[in-house]
Amino acid sequence: MASEHIELPSDNSSLVKINAQSSIVVDQASMNQHITIDFLKLHQNIEAITNNVAPDTQLWPVIKDDAYGHGAIPIAKRLASQVHGFCVVRPSEGVILRESGIRQPILVFEPPNEHNIAVYKSHNLIASVSHITHLDLLEPGCSYHVNIDTGMKRLGASIEELPVLSQAIEKRKDIYGKGVYTHFYKADDPGSSTVAKQLDLFQKLQSQFPIEWLRHTANSGAIFHYAKQLPLSFDAVRPGVCLYGYSAGIQAIDSLSPLLSWQSRLIHHQPVKKGESVSYGARWRAPREGWVGVIPVGYAHGLPRLLSNQMQLSIEGILYEQVGSITMDFTLVWLGENKIPLGSPVFLLDSDQLRANMWAEKTQTIAHEITTRISPKVPRVYIG
Repeated sequence: MASEHIELPSDNSSLVKINAQSSIVVDQASMNQHITIDFLKLHQNIEAITNNVAPDTQLWPVIKDDAYGHGAIPIAKRLASQVHGFCVVRPSEGVILRESGIRQPILVFEPPNEHNIAVYKSHNLIASVSHITHLDLLEPGCSYHVNIDTGMKRLGASIEELPVLSQAIEKRKDIYGKGVYTHFYKADDPGSSTVAKQLDLFQKLQSQFPIEWLRHTANSGAIFHYAKQLPLSFDAVRPGVCLYGYSAGIQAIDSLSPLLSWQSRLIHHQPVKKGESVSYGARWRAPREGWVGVIPVGYAHGLPRLLSNQMQLSIEGILYEQVGSITMDFTLVWLGENKIPLGSPVFLLDSDQLRANMWAEKTQTIAHEITTRISPKVPRVYIG
């Protein structure tokens, strides 16, 4: 399910909600929450990426899973004139992009199967081939890239399978090999020796494929942690989480800035006495008399329940503590003595003080998971 896409007019008077069927105008004040995606920061991140790779390196951004929750169609349309291709994980994602007007090459990571093979030809999608059975499925006229496993052990042809696959490729003159690639599994760690080992193996294996094929290996971690040390760029790179402003791994990248902010508003507040508990399980008690506010965001919208009593919210630039158990549709915030007016904007995420990687650290995950799990029902607003 794709998220709702909303473009913000220059006068901020209303929001245009865009979906596959129609465009309707929505009063901005009626939305209790929305995600804002800043295109200016998207272009800054693209510049940071190109500054880390060799000149003329092609960009094939990874916009799988609705662009990590940012909206694949708007992101693809915004980048279409600046990149050479796009990467998705499922052919259905490629179909959606094609039907929205995207004309750049689209590489599908997931191997083809008998249920989805027809759309590769009908929608001009590039298949990933790592086994002879994948090759056999492709209809005449289809294009593909060979995926080689150099240690990830997820997808990709093994060293043992490559000779058989190469022989099959020689026989299929009715389909078109366009590229060969691999994937680094520890590039998020700037000190890992495995990247060089994988690169050395790929260098040996890719040599058996036609020289005119596109070569690509570098993901976000490789682009920023290794591209200036090792010859990783080849013909193209596949920026993923870095495109959206986050480092792969725990080492920060100062040149990247998150695109996404998450805004709600205060819909209720009530007084609490010292020692009174709030929310399920009485997991927090008021340290003194004050006010507790409510925002209409919960784990049904993608706010991790594990963040209960561990996160902050921003109201008028001031950070306030979230308190009590995060519930399915509501979250509480300790306002102290401040009886903040109802309707006041409340930020859960922003590109400065409240970044998704902060949530990731507290919940022992990665920023990719945080943004990808924000519910599609939370409208996305595009600015810049």
